Amino acid sequence: MEVPMRRSLVALVVMSGLLAALAAAGWSQSSTAAKGPIRIGVMYPFTGPFAFLGEMQLLGMRLAFEQRGNRVAGREIQLIVADDEGKPETGVTKIRKLIEQDHVAVLTGIVSSSVAYAVRSIVHEAKTPLVITMANAGGLTRDQRSPYIFRTFQPGGTGSFYMAKWLYEKSGKRKAVFSASDYAYGREHAEMFRKGFQAAGGKVLAEVFAPLGTPDFGPYVTQIQRVAADADILYIVYSGTDAIRFVKTYAEYGLKDRLPIANWGATTDGQGGLVAMGDAALGAYQMTTYFVGLDLPANRKFVEQVKPKVKIMDSLVQNGHIGGDVIVRALEAVQGNVEDTTAFLQALRSVRFDSTLGPFRFDAQSQNALVNLYVTRADRVDGEIRNVIVATIPEAQDPWWLEKR
Repeated sequence: MEVPMRRSLVALVVMSGLLAALAAAGWSQSSTAAKGPIRIGVMYPFTGPFAFLGEMQLLGMRLAFEQRGNRVAGREIQLIVADDEGKPETGVTKIRKLIEQDHVAVLTGIVSSSVAYAVRSIVHEAKTPLVITMANAGGLTRDQRSPYIFRTFQPGGTGSFYMAKWLYEKSGKRKAVFSASDYAYGREHAEMFRKGFQAAGGKVLAEVFAPLGTPDFGPYVTQIQRVAADADILYIVYSGTDAIRFVKTYAEYGLKDRLPIANWGATTDGQGGLVAMGDAALGAYQMTTYFVGLDLPANRKFVEQVKPKVKIMDSLVQNGHIGGDVIVRALEAVQGNVEDTTAFLQALRSVRFDSTLGPFRFDAQSQNALVNLYVTRADRVDGEIRNVIVATIPEAQDPWWLEKR
């Protein structure tokens, strides 16, 4: 009995030594499990007035991971896609499923600010990193900020604040009318545009809000028409089909040349929208973080890769792409170990690169993208209506944080 017992003890000692050596080398049972796929939850609207915004961003999101072979550090990347329909209650249901049943390691997407606000507490309590690629939802990176929430798009009203100042200081506009979709997105932009315009010395004569998914903008354009004679600029914030309907109706009522349009970039930022609007969009000023014709090495390469995949090149594809690009860069920094949430969050905060937008990094306080803003004008170029750059505002910080200094 002594020999078998001795052999067992020797085997135990050898095994213990082997495990200790492997542990010293960074191996563990959990690291073996970590070799499974990295599951990323992508939530966009594919139903309702925002459907086009979701479809185009998903295309860009997929491309960002396809460019890396859908793998990071030997691990497969799996996208679990959900349709929030642009509705807060649906978004809550879908985000819970992604976290609790699908066990995603990272969340991304979201178009509607109302949806973004609705899922905030769920994401925060689950401690699941979320990279928002479109929803303005300013409060999520202001007073309701969470260490788990990042945004690769400008927060609520930031672009409108800077556009208001530019319109007054550089374009000589003094009296404005504001119009937007009547929900969190439009209301936040209204507040920030008003702040920027009044701080510069201008006056907002009227604010006109229309319900999301408005089929006929005639009554709202009529309201604008009543004060148009006293104003010198109309500033609008609409998205998707609402943007197209508003701009075309505005032109049909003969107001386009009497009261010029300026807008935040969800209105005339995409070639798809410009094509649908046609001549109605000509002359419209825009404040945006991106437009298709942005002459940067990273963007030229991106546009070349996307054009064969779409009928019309739309800037919305870039929204999804940069979100995916940022996530995959953070995954590469932690060698695919997304289970180490602390390390992955730090990797996200440290992402810096020359992107399709220009220089990209996250603001340390807000975790918003700290990127350039571009003023463009819709002009006819080589027979097509395109956005042409007029001015650049480098690394525009959310003005809410500027007030906190």
